Amino acid sequence: MSSEEIKTTARRNVRSFTLFRAFFSARFYYPVYALLFLDYGLTLGQFGMLNALWAVTIVLLEIPSGALADTIGRRKLLIFGAVCMLLEMGVLLVAPIGGGTWLFVLFAFNRLLSGAAEAAVSGADEALAYDSLKAAGLEGEWGKVLERVQRVTSLAFFFTMLIGAAVYDPQMVNAVFQFLDMSFMVEQTQLIKLPILLTFFSGIVVFCMALRMNEPPAEEGRTVRETLANSWRLTGAAMRWTWATPLPFAIILAAMAIDSVVRQFLTLASEYWSVIELPIASYGLIGSGMALMGLFVPRIARILAEKSTPVKNFLLTVGAVMLGLTGLGLAIPVLGILPAVLLYASIQLMGFFVSRYLNEAAPSEQRATVLSFRGLSTNFSYGTVSIMYSGLIVWIKTKAGNSAAVEAAQHSVFVESLQFFPWYFAFTALMVFAIHWMRFGRKS
Repeated sequence: MSSEEIKTTARRNVRSFTLFRAFFSARFYYPVYALLFLDYGLTLGQFGMLNALWAVTIVLLEIPSGALADTIGRRKLLIFGAVCMLLEMGVLLVAPIGGGTWLFVLFAFNRLLSGAAEAAVSGADEALAYDSLKAAGLEGEWGKVLERVQRVTSLAFFFTMLIGAAVYDPQMVNAVFQFLDMSFMVEQTQLIKLPILLTFFSGIVVFCMALRMNEPPAEEGRTVRETLANSWRLTGAAMRWTWATPLPFAIILAAMAIDSVVRQFLTLASEYWSVIELPIASYGLIGSGMALMGLFVPRIARILAEKSTPVKNFLLTVGAVMLGLTGLGLAIPVLGILPAVLLYASIQLMGFFVSRYLNEAAPSEQRATVLSFRGLSTNFSYGTVSIMYSGLIVWIKTKAGNSAAVEAAQHSVFVESLQFFPWYFAFTALMVFAIHWMRFGRKS
């Protein structure tokens, strides 16, 4: 292949990668995520168990998928991830609303497929695009590529949040029908699968972009078995380094404590918006507005990182999370959105701090593996908290006698569960300091 053909392939791969990332990441059901699961007929406890299953699947497949990508090829992993995305949406499209145990089984299969898709494409898409540029001698353009991908993905996310919430709201849809002078009217039950259908169409685009990519020329590599063994060895080395180094150990602990509880709320956000009496059509506006916080929160985080210490920044973030979680428990109509804003800002602050401090502390030869270990750790803690949340829901219902009234008033159960969030987080935040002190004492 001539150098000009290699450059043409590289640029086509970059364009395909941009669309692949945007359509894979931005999904139409995100603004109504928890609400959609509950409207299908699942309980809050089952919702928590399904999120735990999703997180565990990613944890278990992250390293094997990376080894496969490095041996059999990134393009094959991307195609596999795209197929999994189509299947996960297909399962929800055929799932019966209010289907009882059978419904839970189908959703569990959906979560397995979703976790497998996330693990398969994680890193493989970037690696293929970067290696394509490197083969063409254009790796210097990588920074501009990432910037463009982030802009396109943010734009896609903005529109999918708006559209996904709008098509789930019967009042909004019926208002459009009236404007178009159509006599046809819809009810909520007729719209439940519409965001899923739109995401299925996005999956088709993802699949086409995966097929459109070409694997760049590769050097002779290891076998799958050798690469997998090496991946486990590197991860083990990253774990030992983290365990032996005070600052990274503290950073990982802090990330696990903050990420798990805030992300648990984020997956339940649409149910919370319903509790505080916000119209469904506004969910997309809220999600888009929260995403726009990413324009200025990182700048604040950078200033804090430059002018303050990691401990002070951790305490600041913990304070913001505590205030936000306490406010959630009040479930104030409409104004209840304010504590949620604090939580969105907190997880963005944490993401910046963790990335900056770990990148600065980690040796260059271990940096990627340490960052990967961070992802494994936070997904593990998120899965654990999801299981605990399911147990909490069961306990609340059992305490109330599992009466039909309680079963029907899922909002009441949800609001009561929110009261436990700040207590749990206060305990885990204290445990971060206690575990770190027991491990390092005054040496840190």
